[in-house]
Amino acid sequence: MKKVKISVATVGYINTNFDRQKILKWKSKLFEVNKEILSYEVLNNSDGVSWEYSDLNMAANLPTDFESDLLICIVNVPLKDNFYTRRLNKNRVVFTFHEIQTILEYSNIPLENIVYRLLYSYALIYKGLKGIPPNSEFANFTHDDTRGCLYDMNGIKTDIIHSCNKPIICPMCVERLKNNKIPNEIIDDVQRELKLIRKSLFFRFTHFLKKYPIWSLIISTFSVIILGVVSSLVASVILDLWSQFYINF
Repeated sequence: MKKVKISVATVGYINTNFDRQKILKWKSKLFEVNKEILSYEVLNNSDGVSWEYSDLNMAANLPTDFESDLLICIVNVPLKDNFYTRRLNKNRVVFTFHEIQTILEYSNIPLENIVYRLLYSYALIYKGLKGIPPNSEFANFTHDDTRGCLYDMNGIKTDIIHSCNKPIICPMCVERLKNNKIPNEIIDDVQRELKLIRKSLFFRFTHFLKKYPIWSLIISTFSVIILGVVSSLVASVILDLWSQFYINF
């Protein structure tokens, strides 16, 4: 099945903790990201009462010429209705790190994880509907309750952490994708790939220790014993070598 081609761009200032190379290196059987993430400037000032950018205003700041099926632009300014992502016209999507960055970093989740989630969710929408309908058109993709799913609404923004660490496609959304003629094989591939969207090894390990304190105590005890045995063996070998060297000398 033909992959969805996605262009990713940044518009305006983006925190340096965001690693563009990780996005470019991500491999999927569903989509492929263009080889370069281009950067643009925010040309217009905000037009909302709370300094947010309306869809029309934001659309005017985004490029319209891109060599792919859809464009995902990353910004750091408030969007309409305090959403963290908005669907614009011409198969363009805008996502903001505004407030989201603080939530993810507090939970030790890499900033790239939310972008991976967006790549999968919008690629599946594009594949099923042959395009991305803008927010001005009614489209029922999300569900209000939080399930750790690609299509969680996240009306409470802090809930976003549940779908940025080993996210899933919930059974209801799987059925919707099947109704949109997404092949079972693609859905299965995506479910497997989503398991790779997770915290770094260090924070997965610390989470395990917090969740299972008894096991962490057992592991720590055995680690001390093993290190003690290894240290004794190494010390014995060094002493033997030194003794042989001293005698020969």
